[in-house]
Amino acid sequence: MNRLKLIFNQTLMVSTAILFGLGLKAAFDCFVYGDVDISWQWYIPLTIIFTGFLCSVPSVIFLDDEKTSKTGIRIRCLLHFLVLFGVVSLCGRLFGWYSSLTEFLFIAVMYILIYLFVWIATYWLMKKSDNKINEALNEVRDEE
Repeated sequence: MNRLKLIFNQTLMVSTAILFGLGLKAAFDCFVYGDVDISWQWYIPLTIIFTGFLCSVPSVIFLDDEKTSKTGIRIRCLLHFLVLFGVVSLCGRLFGWYSSLTEFLFIAVMYILIYLFVWIATYWLMKKSDNKINEALNEVRDEE
């Protein structure tokens, strides 16, 4: 998959998943605590997109298509997970997404779920792209 396309797709997936998670949190707060209002500063939606972009760039760096051993791949995946968790935690702190430990734990759980979702969706998109390329190659091949 093209690197720019990968960055765009992952930015879109991460940003959408963050907004979905925040919507679930707002629904939970509404049903449990009776809070019916969501109040954000004007820049919060922009910070979500910015954080989605910052989370997609390391995917291109850490998960390059080099031939590595299984141990090397596992180390890269662990480093990728930790770096992205650091990015999300830092952005959350800088942009005021959380102010207490409970809110941070919600962000951490949401991060893990989004991380898994993006991995699965990216794998599926890559497989779909590979299948289209293989079909196109099969149509072009000369039959003997």
